Amino acid sequence: MTNIKRHSSRFLALVMLLWLATLPAGAQLRISIFFDHVAEIARQEHISVREAAQRVRQLGIEGIDVRVTMRESQLNLLDSLGFEHASAIADINFVEGEQPAAARQALDFARRYGYTRLLLIPGLLPEGATTQQMDDVCQRVTAFAKDAAKEGIDVMVEDYDNPRSPCFNTLTLNHLFAASPQLNHTFDTGNYLFCGEDVMTALRHFRERIHHVHLKDRKASHDYASLPIGTGVVPLKDVMSELLGSGYEGWFTIEHFGAPSMFEYTAASVSNIRAAWKEIRSSSVSDNE
Repeated sequence: MTNIKRHSSRFLALVMLLWLATLPAGAQLRISIFFDHVAEIARQEHISVREAAQRVRQLGIEGIDVRVTMRESQLNLLDSLGFEHASAIADINFVEGEQPAAARQALDFARRYGYTRLLLIPGLLPEGATTQQMDDVCQRVTAFAKDAAKEGIDVMVEDYDNPRSPCFNTLTLNHLFAASPQLNHTFDTGNYLFCGEDVMTALRHFRERIHHVHLKDRKASHDYASLPIGTGVVPLKDVMSELLGSGYEGWFTIEHFGAPSMFEYTAASVSNIRAAWKEIRSSSVSDNE
């Protein structure tokens, strides 16, 4: 039985490597960044948002994650610099009720500006929330995802780093996904650590729902401090290898809110992500034995 398992493992590794080798160079590595980070670079470096965005593009970052409250002039600037539309982000407090105006505004934004992926932040439950309160939020999120799907918009929730979130951990996410076939997952690599869960276990559990990825690193599971991606405890190479080897073709969005030097962190993150990708592509079957 041990030999069978060993040969099976080698075979799966070979399949993954052969699949990766057939891809066009760089076809599966799509790096994005939050516009919030671009704005923070401008603030820290005392430069214009345009110049900050140009510096980010020069690093090879192709995508942008924006909030649905952004001004049209900012969106036009990003488009003029060639940023692709990775994801839009909508804070809609479904904990407090159905929020028809906010829901409609988010969908109108996504449709008008061509964002087909929409990350929903559904609010925070009160301390000691009841099962009924969670079920109410679940119904509202489910209805929103269903309405969005009719308009060609893919609604996602992330593993949000607050215990009061309706999508805090595997248990709460399972509850949401069981109720909504249209709802998908933005996989945040740093937040499963925060809720005490194994990143790779969560990734494999939710793989079929993962339509977007936030690459975030941490010093430790209990430490919020920002780090350049690939310098902390998150297994960057393992995460990317698992996703790319299973056919993921979506975006990897860099995330390090609160970075003391946002541009330096961003440059280091891009370098580390590309190095991990190169290593995955060049790995031999013997490396997996």
